Parts: sequence; C-alpha cells; structure tokens
Amino acid sequence: MNEAKIAELNRIQDMMKEGEYEAARPLLKEFLRHHPDEPLAIRLLGNTYAYTGYLGKARKIWRAAIKKFPDNVDLLYNLALAFYLQGEFASARRYWKLALKFSPEDGEIYFNLGQIARDEGELRRAISWWEKALEKDQSNVETMNNIGSAYASRNMHGKAAIWYQKAVAIDPDYAIGHYNLAVTMFERGEFDEAITHAEKAAQLDPTTHMKASEELIKRVQASRAARHVKFEQTTEITPKVPDNVG
Repeated sequence: MNEAKIAELNRIQDMMKEGEYEAARPLLKEFLRHHPDEPLAIRLLGNTYAYTGYLGKARKIWRAAIKKFPDNVDLLYNLALAFYLQGEFASARRYWKLALKFSPEDGEIYFNLGQIARDEGELRRAISWWEKALEKDQSNVETMNNIGSAYASRNMHGKAAIWYQKAVAIDPDYAIGHYNLAVTMFERGEFDEAITHAEKAAQLDPTTHMKASEELIKRVQASRAARHVKFEQTTEITPKVPDNVG
C-alpha cells in the first residue's frame, strides 16, 4: 500500500475512532471503488455497519471478503465476533479456529473460544481455552477472572480464590477481581478478607460495585453475628452442683 493510500485510510480510521461511522462509510466506498482489493478498507467498511446496528450487513461484507482473502486474520476475527454476538456459536467457533491457524500466538482468540465454551455450559473446556490464552498473555487479568468465575460457579471456591488473587496481584485496581474475591472469601468464611476486598471494589468502581459490596458486607456481618451466637450456645457451661448439698 502506497503512502497516499495509507494516509487516506488513517484519516478515515481517525474519524471512526471519534464515532463518525456514517461519515466514514461513503469515503470507504469511494476508496474501494478505486482500490477494490484492499482488505483493511473492506474490514473498516464492515465496521461502519457493525457499529451502527447493521451486524448482518457487516457479516455479508466480511464473508465475501474472506473468499478473496482467506488467510486475513482480522477479517476472520471480525466475522467470528459477529456470529458470536448474534448467538451463532458454532459459526463463531469455526471462524476463530480458522483465524487461529494463521495466528496461533494470538491469546485473544483462545480467550474468545473459551467464552463460547462457557456460554455453552462447557466449563472444563472453557478453562482449558483460557489457560491456553494465559500461555500467550500471562498478565491478562480478565482471563484469570474468568477462570476464577468458572470454578466459583462449580462451588470450587478455593481454586476460584487463587485465580482472583492472581488477578488483583497483577492489577491492584481491577475492581471486579476484588469484588469476586470478596464473594469467594465470604463463601469460604474468611470474613475479614471478604470485607477488605468488597470495600476495595466499591472504592475503585462505586458505580458498578458500591451497592453490591454494601449488600455483601451486610451478609458478612450477619453471618459473623450468627456464628458468634452459635459459638456461645455450644460453649455454654452448666454449673456443677456440689456434692452433699441439701
């Protein structure tokens, strides 16, 4: 691609970053009229439809382009994502696996294959895909959080806690990681830790986590009080009546 074409596409992409999809669309069509075999322009044209609610139209554009450029990972990825967003998991998996053949080091593809497995209720398979994703990107806290959530959904709170702890250790400002860790610690009866992480989640992202964290802290306090009452009841000492009384 020559410098003039690159400059034109960069200008259009800048418009799209500002959300000007409708304005970018005719520019891309005109560009493609002169350069019909430029896959980036075709992908961007599809994006202008996808981001304005016409995902079916975007799919048609990307699918036609893949016939011409079968090894273009970006086109394959976009088409897979479109299918995934519309709940067509088998087609999404097919195109992400095709993309994986050409880009086997792309951790995001493994991550998305894990998302499909999770949505299909295949948690073991989901965890396997996410572990592969972490092999490619060892600092991806979202992947760690997903693995933790998969274990938590199976009431394996010890394993869940390990993954949430890894996530917040890498990113101490990862609010959802703190909240999920708080819930897991509550389930494990580790109340001090539960409160600490619930408060942290609320502090980091009050819009999303304040109300839920407050409710969790109330549950912690109620469980702690109930445990204290039970302890008092089970440790009550019955006075011994001395011999020879009477």
